[in-house]
Amino acid sequence: MRKLVSHKKVVIGAVALLFLFGLNLASAQVRGFATGVSSPFLAALWHAGDNVSTFFAGGSLRKENELLQQENLALIQELVALQDTQKENQELRTILDLGLHEEFDLVMGQIIGKNLIEDVITITGGTNKGIQPGMPVITTAKVAVGRVTEVFEDHAKVQLLSAKDKKLEAKIAETAVTGVVQGRGGQRIIFDLVPQEDEFATGDMVVTSQLGGIFPENILIGKVTEVIKSGADPFQKADLEPYFNLKTAEFVLVIIS
Repeated sequence: MRKLVSHKKVVIGAVALLFLFGLNLASAQVRGFATGVSSPFLAALWHAGDNVSTFFAGGSLRKENELLQQENLALIQELVALQDTQKENQELRTILDLGLHEEFDLVMGQIIGKNLIEDVITITGGTNKGIQPGMPVITTAKVAVGRVTEVFEDHAKVQLLSAKDKKLEAKIAETAVTGVVQGRGGQRIIFDLVPQEDEFATGDMVVTSQLGGIFPENILIGKVTEVIKSGADPFQKADLEPYFNLKTAEFVLVIIS
């Protein structure tokens, strides 16, 4: 089919070239007269050639395919929206199953932005949902995320516990040994300022304490991966693996009260 279209174009082009060559052999007056008379004819030939090319190249089929692609994209968008709704409903069911709504007054927010450099996330919900700066943020698994720092009408920014130089009073869940969780940036945290005489070990869980003043008590923070001691330092510290996974998180809960 494509060969037929190309052949028709070649024939039309050859006719036009022969005609123009003949005009060059004639006098100026004849050329002018012939050009004026033949211009509409040549234009019609080229237009006919284009129409034939479009027809045989599947112009109508191409338009139909474009319409089908648009309809497919619309269906995909509906599917994505449905999946988001299902995820949100699942999170709400988890809240009900764990009884979190009985412990706290919560507002669910979807993570719509992640600033990995500054350890900040942006969530849906702002003043329109009663969210205010300073409010603590957790997950449905009762894992500490951070606290609200900026609030707008329909969204808010949350600074993570791992933000550089941010500190929070915490304790070892198994032994109640107290210390300070400190952010190192880049989603890294440590458990610092633990007296040398206090004992804790790799694998111990670090949770929030009443001394923190931000989160309710016993909210999960992280797990000890390495204890670091120095003979000259009156305190010991430990590297922690945060329980909050920024890469996979989609929803968080703001504790209103």
